[in-house]
Amino acid sequence: MLTLYKYLDSLIDHQHKSGWFFEPTLNYHASEIMKTLEVEDVEEMSSSINRAIQACEAMHIPLKRNFKKVFCFDGQNLIEDWKISALASYLIVINCHPGHERVAKAQLYFAMNRAAGK
Repeated sequence: MLTLYKYLDSLIDHQHKSGWFFEPTLNYHASEIMKTLEVEDVEEMSSSINRAIQACEAMHIPLKRNFKKVFCFDGQNLIEDWKISALASYLIVINCHPGHERVAKAQLYFAMNRAAGK
């Protein structure tokens, strides 16, 4: 079964050499991504972010270029959030629990586009 995914090693190596994950701008907030996906559980958001960070670490992708912890004030409380890159956003979505309809749809969208070679 693992040999089916052997092509991923060469793909990751190629992408690593091209530097595609070195996006210099952190254009998104993790909280906005989760809100769009209708995921309100802070623990679930934290788990998805941690798995995305672990994925980057496993592939030796620099965290500081894809994740930056920030704090926002909502008028009463200081709330932890993350400024994230497009890569981090993708990794967070695919690491969310698919029990949420919007999460499942987003994951299917990514899988279908990948399968179609887009």
